[in-house]
Amino acid sequence: MRPARPRWRLSAYLLRERARLGAGSAAMALRAAVALLLPWPLKFIVDSVIFRKPLGAWAALLPEPQMHRLVLLHVLGAAIVLLGVLDAALAYVGNRLLLDGAQRIGFALRRDFFAHLLRLPQSFHRERLSGELATRIGGDVNALQQFVAAVGLDLLPQLLTIGGIFVVMLAMNWRYGLITLAVAPVLIGIARHFAATIRSAARETRREEGLQSGAVQETLGNIQLVQACAREAFEERRFTARARGVLEAALRGNRMQAGFAPAMNLAIALATGAIAWYGAVLVLNGTLSAGDLLVFLAYLRAIVTPARQLAKAGRVFGRAAVALERIEEYWGHSDAMAQSGAGRDPQRCLGVLEFHQVTFGYGAERATVREVSFGLEPGRTVALVGATGAGKSTLAALAARFHDPQAGTVTLDGLDLRELTLHHVRSHIALIGQEPQLFHGPVWANIAYGREDAGRDEAIDAARAAGIEDVLAALPEGFDTVVGERGATLSGGQRQCVAVARAMLSGASVIILDEPSSSVDPLTEQRLMRAVKSLARTRAVLLIAHRLATVMAAETILVLEEGAIVQRGTHAQLLGAGGAYASLWQAHRDVANAHLRLAVSA
Repeated sequence: MRPARPRWRLSAYLLRERARLGAGSAAMALRAAVALLLPWPLKFIVDSVIFRKPLGAWAALLPEPQMHRLVLLHVLGAAIVLLGVLDAALAYVGNRLLLDGAQRIGFALRRDFFAHLLRLPQSFHRERLSGELATRIGGDVNALQQFVAAVGLDLLPQLLTIGGIFVVMLAMNWRYGLITLAVAPVLIGIARHFAATIRSAARETRREEGLQSGAVQETLGNIQLVQACAREAFEERRFTARARGVLEAALRGNRMQAGFAPAMNLAIALATGAIAWYGAVLVLNGTLSAGDLLVFLAYLRAIVTPARQLAKAGRVFGRAAVALERIEEYWGHSDAMAQSGAGRDPQRCLGVLEFHQVTFGYGAERATVREVSFGLEPGRTVALVGATGAGKSTLAALAARFHDPQAGTVTLDGLDLRELTLHHVRSHIALIGQEPQLFHGPVWANIAYGREDAGRDEAIDAARAAGIEDVLAALPEGFDTVVGERGATLSGGQRQCVAVARAMLSGASVIILDEPSSSVDPLTEQRLMRAVKSLARTRAVLLIAHRLATVMAAETILVLEEGAIVQRGTHAQLLGAGGAYASLWQAHRDVANAHLRLAVSA
């Protein structure tokens, strides 16, 4: 299905706030009508109060200037004040409603766009910097929010004001009005000329800002590596280059914007001079009253402000057009996995996970895993071993349905994962990666993240059930210790303990551990393996490891080579059979002996 065009997607959000936006627009339209009336009391003061010109039949409600000049003056003065108060009141109501509507649209758009990004596949996020995504959620949505507000606050009332002025001018003196109208095509031409260049400059600026934001987040996210390698100066130069790109793009946009307003002002100034001169000639000829000329000149002055506002709004509209393009670029990506299934959501999960002749490869590359078949069931642990790049982590990703097989099937309780909702799959299959991911916040909250309704007590109970309560309780503030961004304030073993407790709390029927002991000391490794055994009592466990001592107790060990299972059996059976596993075990023993010799010699 082709994604919705950007303007129709934005229209859907506008319709949600149609009552508020409509009321605000009505208030601004009334304000434009008030702006048309503002010069008329001055006209009557000049023509009727000062020069005693009759008001005309249509103004019969006003005091007659011949007999009641002062009363008429008082009435007209009060009218000026009343129109000013009405203008201020309408401005407040219109601004409040339109700004509130724009804020609500920005909130809804940002919420839905963020939710969409959360559901896009891993392949999408691997190819993009998270900082650049944050720029689109923040800066681009803000640009659209400003656009919605600008349409109601600037574009609508200014266009209505200009249009009303032209109509009144034509009604008062059509020749004079036509001369005034002659400036409109010039202003439109100037606006269209600059709009395209401003939009192009805005597009380039937003692109550079996104790259800069992504670079900043990437560098600060790896600050330990930057400092460990003494690369501060390099990163400073790299950021400077990115920032200079933003600066140069913004300066190009500024040049366009700087030329826009003067060009508009010059055209308006020329028109004002010509119209004022011609109006004075008409007054001298007796075809136009002094009050009428005052109204025309007031209207000319009133046109200047809307024209300048429209000139200023040009950049807002240009940035909004670019923002729509940028947001639609990512909104056009669909989560094909979420849409392909029938959406079945069984009430219970037994935890029987099976691979049936599964083949998968990334992109056009050769298959990473080839015709892999094995099964998991509660109470049993299956281990995957093999050299780096053999396909172990790919199988874990397929089990959690971060990818779909290109051939074969992965089933949960006999049902193809593609027939189940993603929520069901990921609620019952917990993946603990090599580098457990943690949020900034207390330790207990990171454990409780595994279950939506869990609190502090449930998190501590889960750590206790996994047998690792004392590891986390030994932290400076125990379970209330605040974890730094991405778990930076915890050791690798402590992060793994948090992840295991989270899996225990989640209630998932299948637990997948990808290199759980890759960065921990032997003592912590023993604690983690005891925790894994606790998990395995009632759950199916898939254990991926390089360190073979970690998998010795598994009921079944699968040996992968170049994406295919070449051996399977228990530790003893595989050692007795020789081949790939025996070679891996011997290499493991050699490394352990080398470490021992180094320790003794030290």
